[in-house]
Amino acid sequence: MRRLDMLKAKEILRLKHELGLSLREIGKSCNCGKTTVSEVLERAKKAKITWPVDLSDKQLMSLLYPPVENKNTIPEPNMEYVFYEMKEKHVTLMLLWEEYKEKHPNGIMYTQFCERYRNFKKVNKLEMHIEHKAGEEVQVDWAGSTMPYVDPGSGEIKPAYIFVAVLPASAYPFAYAYKDTKLSSWIDAHVRAYEYFGGVPKVTIPDNTKTAVIVPDLVDPVLNKSYNEMARHYGTILVPARVRRPKDKAADENMVGNVSRRIIAALRNRQFFSIYEINQAIQDELLKFIKRPFQKMEGNRLTAFEKIDKPCLQPLPSTKYEYSSWKETKIQFNYHVDYEGFFYSVHYSYVGRPCSIRATSKTIEIYIGSERVAAYQRNYNMFKRYVTLPEHMPEAHKAVSGWNPERFLAWAEKIGPNTRELIKRILESREYPVQTYRSCMGVMRLGQNHSSDIMERASQEALGKNICSYKYFSIILKQTTVKAAKSATEKIIKHNNVRGSSAYTGGGINA
Repeated sequence: MRRLDMLKAKEILRLKHELGLSLREIGKSCNCGKTTVSEVLERAKKAKITWPVDLSDKQLMSLLYPPVENKNTIPEPNMEYVFYEMKEKHVTLMLLWEEYKEKHPNGIMYTQFCERYRNFKKVNKLEMHIEHKAGEEVQVDWAGSTMPYVDPGSGEIKPAYIFVAVLPASAYPFAYAYKDTKLSSWIDAHVRAYEYFGGVPKVTIPDNTKTAVIVPDLVDPVLNKSYNEMARHYGTILVPARVRRPKDKAADENMVGNVSRRIIAALRNRQFFSIYEINQAIQDELLKFIKRPFQKMEGNRLTAFEKIDKPCLQPLPSTKYEYSSWKETKIQFNYHVDYEGFFYSVHYSYVGRPCSIRATSKTIEIYIGSERVAAYQRNYNMFKRYVTLPEHMPEAHKAVSGWNPERFLAWAEKIGPNTRELIKRILESREYPVQTYRSCMGVMRLGQNHSSDIMERASQEALGKNICSYKYFSIILKQTTVKAAKSATEKIIKHNNVRGSSAYTGGGINA
């Protein structure tokens, strides 16, 4: 019945119970047949509706005309079950429909099954670029927003950068704050995320940030060497998202928004004095967020993670990854390599060849291609910057390519005795003369741009102060050069053609 019919039904009940009219009289008054009047009164009696009626039209209609039960109703598939099952590896909609038809032979057909699944995802806002499989991937990025904290030492307000990772199959997130976005922070964040998840996804999808990708390329991007090494340690594959393709990691883009709203915004009025305090607050807010119930589905992110992703993650390796940095360089003429101002020897036969240095907090390893040619405990002794193995040295402790103490001394002797004595002391200042070749080479280069007289005067001053290093000799040489130039400008020149002040007295002009 329509709304007008409900008004008519109420009028029929009023005329019967309030005025006691007959069926024919009620039919004439309401402009309907007495059969209709009788049916309405009978339905009202079965529904136990009495006058006066204190019901809305919708309520009255549902009582007078309840829905008819269909004994042959087709059973509907459980689309929430289908949604979670689709995250399992190799599971397809066709397989799930076939299983549904085995239980319900008179169930809906495959086309309707697919249509219901699409509608379920649309209604519950679960549309995705692809179907994410359980434990298959993790998407990672830095959040666009930062969190401020006050440096207790300087009182300066500094930004904290938030790393965000998400397992897209269960929408399970991880967040952690860092003082910068350098490579060491980026890799540490991944290690913490894997440990937080309790396992490792098969694929890690970063953005095309410089800490992840050195050379972006659609087909074959060049990955950062340290980042790639970390991935190999954990058995995950790095697949960078395409440039300007946010849908490649839409789950993480969405989670960055959630973290910004649910965590960063929630903590906006709190004052922090360290990264540690920020991470404690993030941990509390993150726990609230993952336990927050889904709006249109049962459970929350934590229960979804335990049900979907957790059983499918790869186990963590037996040892935690230790961050390492790589440096591409060349083996110097003194068969040493330089890493952050410290020098490590390799066999003299490798002089001039390109090499890679792998450095951790404890070790230094030197590679030529994929072959490790030397390894050391990392040196932090500021007073002994050279580490030289005797087996790396050529016969009689002489360097290759003609560089030796005699060559440096012969050059210095041409400059003067003070310079020769300075070079001699530099050569004798280290355990092996080869460790001083860089300093001697530096003094030689300075000699190319300064006269022998200036070099001799600077060498004399350095010897007097017992200074035997290139660094401090270069400072003395600069000071000596400045003094010499100043002395030359201040010297008064006497000559018959040079007029003095008396030539300008009087100010008159003779006619």
